[in-house]
Amino acid sequence: MSEESPTILTCDIHTTRIFSTHIPYQLLAKTLDSSECRIVNVTRNPKDTLTSTWHFMNKWKKAEEEPWPLEVAVEKFCNGIVPCGPYYDHVMGYKKESLEKPNKVLFITYVKLMNEPKTHVKKLAEFLGCPFQGEDKEKQVEDIVKSCSFEVLSNHEVNKFEDFPSWFQVPFNSFFRRGVGGGSKKIISTLR
Repeated sequence: MSEESPTILTCDIHTTRIFSTHIPYQLLAKTLDSSECRIVNVTRNPKDTLTSTWHFMNKWKKAEEEPWPLEVAVEKFCNGIVPCGPYYDHVMGYKKESLEKPNKVLFITYVKLMNEPKTHVKKLAEFLGCPFQGEDKEKQVEDIVKSCSFEVLSNHEVNKFEDFPSWFQVPFNSFFRRGVGGGSKKIISTLR
C-alpha cells in the first residue's frame, strides 16, 4: 500500500469527520480550498514507498497467478504508472500546499513520525486545534502513541486476517508489513 495517505479533517469538534485517501492534492484542490478542513499528509522515502507498493500489490488476489516482478515495479514507479499516480507529483502537491498554507496542511515524513512520535502527536493535536491539556497531558500523549503504534495496531485480530474478504481483493494483514523505514535497501540492492 502506498504510504502517501493524507487524512482530511474538519476542526469543529461536533462535526469532525476523518477522510483518509490516496488522492493527489491536485484532484482535491478546488474542494479543499473552499472548505475549512485541515489536511495531514504523511509521506515516505520514495524507495520505501516503492518497496511497500511492490509488496502490497503482490498481496492482491491477482498476484497469486501473476506476480508483479520487482524490475517492472521499479520501472512503473519511476515512470509514474502506479496506483495513486506519479509519486513525486503526489508528494509535491501536498508539500507545496503545506508551505503556502501551513495552518491548513501539515506535511510530515513517516521516518520523522516514527523517530519522534510524542513530538509529532503533540504537533498534530495543536494543528487540529485540540492540544493536550491538564496535568496528565504527557500521559495522554504516551497513551495515544502506544495505542497507535505499529505493534498494537498490527496485533488486532482483524489486522492478522489472511483470507481475502469477499468485498476486497487484498487480505487485511497486507496493510501491516514491517512498520519501519529503510527496508528498501535490501530489496532494491538485488537489482544491481
